[in-house]
Amino acid sequence: MIHPFWMNETKEIAKFVHRTHFADLPPDLVTQFRIFVLDSFAAGFIGSLLPWAKTVLEMVQHLGGTPEASLFGQLWKADVSRAALANGTMIASFECEPLTGSHASGTVLPAVMAVCEREHLDGKAFLTALIVGAEISARIARAAVGLETDRGFHNPGTQGPLAAAVAVGKLYDFDETQLVNALGIAGSCAAGLLEFAWEGANTKRLHLGRASQLGLESALLARNGFSGPATILEGRYGYFNAFSLPPNMERLLEGIGQRWAVQPLSLKSFATHVTHQAVVQAIQIFKQSRKLDAEKTTRVAIKGDRHIMEERHSVREPQSLMGAQYSLPFTTAVALTRDMSDPLVYDDGALWDPMVRSLAKRIELIPVEGSAHPEVIIEVQDETHTLAASPCKGSPRNPFTWEDVCDKFRRYTSRAISEKKSSAIMAAVRDLPDCQDMAQIASLLAS
Repeated sequence: MIHPFWMNETKEIAKFVHRTHFADLPPDLVTQFRIFVLDSFAAGFIGSLLPWAKTVLEMVQHLGGTPEASLFGQLWKADVSRAALANGTMIASFECEPLTGSHASGTVLPAVMAVCEREHLDGKAFLTALIVGAEISARIARAAVGLETDRGFHNPGTQGPLAAAVAVGKLYDFDETQLVNALGIAGSCAAGLLEFAWEGANTKRLHLGRASQLGLESALLARNGFSGPATILEGRYGYFNAFSLPPNMERLLEGIGQRWAVQPLSLKSFATHVTHQAVVQAIQIFKQSRKLDAEKTTRVAIKGDRHIMEERHSVREPQSLMGAQYSLPFTTAVALTRDMSDPLVYDDGALWDPMVRSLAKRIELIPVEGSAHPEVIIEVQDETHTLAASPCKGSPRNPFTWEDVCDKFRRYTSRAISEKKSSAIMAAVRDLPDCQDMAQIASLLAS
């Protein structure tokens, strides 16, 4: 039922989007989003190499459409809708995309990029739409309660279309009524189930791209006069009543326009779920000072907060790379046996390595309520090492600098693009606010 204190949240969101312009964005937020964009591009290039993303690309190419938007690593273009689908899927394809309290890298950015390329919009328009869309994405995500853990929905698949819709609406300078309609249409497209977690199915990779596509199409429909419910967020059969346990509705609009929910950003140093990053980093640092013989390792235990050890993140014998990257014990075993600074070492060889699979079965998960940082205990014969995990590089408490993200971009794209193209993309993203035509940057993403 409708809460008596909820009223007009959808319209208030539309009002914020309509009234926010580039000049309203804090300079440090713009700086952070240049880092965010380059990191998203790195994830997209990784995705372009992977078989599940290639399956989506093959479908998109077979279906055809007006060639108007570039795709990561491809010689051909797609229409803006399918470009958002394909690029969003590639960004989401290897658990290395940046986060903003949500997954705007794969839901908002591809839709914004496609429209900016087609309409030859500038870098300020691109950044404004991207940041506003990411902000709405983060606010919707943080207001929901138990959407994933209790209800079984996948957050970016459900709220992603709404965020992409308002971002595209911003590009087309929608008025408040058009934005409300875009939200209403997009909310009716919200979808995505967490059932992929148990077997590591590819649908997780698809949810972000599909959300980007559906949000973009929702905005185009609203642009042409199609209507959507004006209470899509707060209504009796709206988003929060459908997907959430009783939500923290005050968090949706609290401080909007003054305090940005997307700050600080959360970026990943390693190609695995965000809750595993600190554990992998602790192991990486440990291995720099001593050689670790996995065959002589007699015990590995992880102590940490219960949320990093949820059942969906504790699968011991994954049957796919998706399942492996989602599993804390399995990722820990991979980190113990491989150098995770190279994302592509997390491959089929790692997935089916008998040593990795044996280790993953034996790793102990010890929940400690309220633990701020996990500990990793490694016993090698008669020696015991306790690794205290610190905030991972890229996390809000240890953020990436521009130099850090450039280093990651070079490493993550080295097998996909030339060093010359890598340098050109980094330079273009560094100067994003001065870009006069985003089609120039989009063309750098193509093969």
